[in-house]
Amino acid sequence: MKKMLIIDSDKCTGCRMCVMVCSLTKSNTFNPARSRISIVKWEEEGIMIPVMCQHCEDPPCLPCCPVDAVKKDREGTEAVSISNQTCIGCRMCMAVCPFGGPSFDSTEGKVVICDLCDGEPQCADICPTGALQYVRADRLAIVRKHGAVERMAKAIGALLGVKYAR
Repeated sequence: MKKMLIIDSDKCTGCRMCVMVCSLTKSNTFNPARSRISIVKWEEEGIMIPVMCQHCEDPPCLPCCPVDAVKKDREGTEAVSISNQTCIGCRMCMAVCPFGGPSFDSTEGKVVICDLCDGEPQCADICPTGALQYVRADRLAIVRKHGAVERMAKAIGALLGVKYAR
């Protein structure tokens, strides 16, 4: 069954545990600059959004790569990946990605991207709030609906002066 990594920015606290476990898993170091995920923060508004590859069905980064380093696993995880051996660091994939998924690893001089950890994304496993979840694609709608209902319950509770408790 196909799975997807989903992001619920309403649950993200900006703790960056996902960033640190990614850098440790992928580059054997705790270095946010070497992670394949980043957290965009608007601190005054209290908004934190994890940013990573969305593993598009038809990834715009794939045809733009001049050395064919970008691949999409159409048989297994559906992950988009970049071959470290083939990548020349031109950053064309970064330029065309509408989500800011690829990033440049200046230590390696290559572009890196989330590859879903071969179907075992460590960021989802470690996320303490459930902001990142690796779910079956057929369950995605249910997960989204639960989130919407929870937000509605909080809003209604606020209108009625009742504290929402799950």
